[in-house]
Amino acid sequence: MKKQSKILMSLLALVLVMLMSIPTMAAPSYTLTLNNTGATSHTFDVYQVFKGDLSIGAGGQKVLSNIVWGSGVTGAGQSALGDATAKAESITSELEAKAFANVLVSNSYLTGAVTKTVAAGATDTITGLEPGYYLVKDRDSSQSGDGSAYTAYILEVVGNVTATTKLDVPSVEKKVKDINDTDDNDISDNPWHDSADHDIGDIIPYQITGTLPTNYGDYSSYYYQFTDEMSNGLTYNGNAKVFVVNGSSETEITSQAVIDPGTETQGATLTVTIDDLKTITGVTVDKDSKIVVRYTATLNSNAVIGSTGNPNTVFLKYSNNPNPGGTGTGTTPKDTTVVFTYQVVINKVDENELPLPNAGFTLYKKDSSGTWQTVKVISASSATSFTFTGIDDGDYKLVETEVPDGYNKFKDIEFTVTAVHETVSSNPTLININSATSDNTVITLSGTQQANVILSSGTISTNVVNRSGSILPTTGGIGTKIFYICGGVLIIGALITLIAKKNRRAEA
Repeated sequence: MKKQSKILMSLLALVLVMLMSIPTMAAPSYTLTLNNTGATSHTFDVYQVFKGDLSIGAGGQKVLSNIVWGSGVTGAGQSALGDATAKAESITSELEAKAFANVLVSNSYLTGAVTKTVAAGATDTITGLEPGYYLVKDRDSSQSGDGSAYTAYILEVVGNVTATTKLDVPSVEKKVKDINDTDDNDISDNPWHDSADHDIGDIIPYQITGTLPTNYGDYSSYYYQFTDEMSNGLTYNGNAKVFVVNGSSETEITSQAVIDPGTETQGATLTVTIDDLKTITGVTVDKDSKIVVRYTATLNSNAVIGSTGNPNTVFLKYSNNPNPGGTGTGTTPKDTTVVFTYQVVINKVDENELPLPNAGFTLYKKDSSGTWQTVKVISASSATSFTFTGIDDGDYKLVETEVPDGYNKFKDIEFTVTAVHETVSSNPTLININSATSDNTVITLSGTQQANVILSSGTISTNVVNRSGSILPTTGGIGTKIFYICGGVLIIGALITLIAKKNRRAEA
């Protein structure tokens, strides 16, 4: 018996030695490659949702069993969601997986993310991942809410795997039209720019263009709202129209949008809202479609003169969570257009450069037909400085319509106002304004005084000189002198004649 026990103990020892000599099998780990195909950098947050034992099933398929909650789910989340195996088995489709991902995100059931920011067009990796199911949240790197969007989805990791971003965000662009009334009478034919200059009273066309994200098809609904903020120098004309543009084709959908001009007549905030683009009828809306809003505003008497200009900004608010039941919105950066306007200041002086009152002026502007149209009439008063505010580029004529007593009317002055402003810019500025007479010289009205141009105030100023009239003689004064002179000449002539006669008699 003892002999048998010794044999069994020896065999057991041998088995233990053999077991100890077998290499330990390390738990498998895998690599997740994050692929950013977008045009901007993206941030990926990766959370372990489920983990379990990996085995090879029938047909070589990898199977995850004995499923438990992963390290990426909070304790509160685990309690609220219940048994991990039951929850995992209830997710049988991609749609259900997306819905579950949204539950985790919207209820803040996630913790301990591994975060990677991947540059546009680049890849990065996360290594050492256990077998399991991971939630990959793909969002823009901006954390402020501006320009942000995200998508979250459940990814099975039972081998090395790649997650490719499906994220993109829409954009918005604001444009305005310009016109020189002297050269053109049809503003509709002119191109769209980021800046323009106009006369006060001009009706100005504006256009807003919004794009859609490349993953627009992943959304079951899509919120879309333009917010357009006008400065006090602009009066909204209440005529906004909304279009869906597909290539060269556009379809009006104004009746399917909510247009709210706000309560302010001047400096209004205009909103154009489509609660769900997916419900728009009568036209196809897809990722390549553009949503366009057009309207006009009038440059009013509150317009800011000069380089500050009259800005108009827009931003777009949009859905940014394509997961089923997902909510949330992002906003684009603001895009700005600026309308500039200018002024001409006339200082009335005499030939000694002293202020001269009691003059009146009319400023005319030449239209595209060559006709002079009245811009403004200023009647004579004690004033000696006259401002013509809110003018555009073009050809002008200044006429003195009331002349101070005792002074001569100055000759009509024709001049051209020109301006240069940035037409393609995210923040357009006024570069130059100038004025010249019809022979392309800087305005010189007094012979030596040139026009003074102040860019910041948008002002072209100059002196206009009236010279006093000719001094007429005092009544009878010059006539008396002529009589004296003529009388003296006659007397001298008579004396000469008398003396000559006496000499002839003496000789006789």
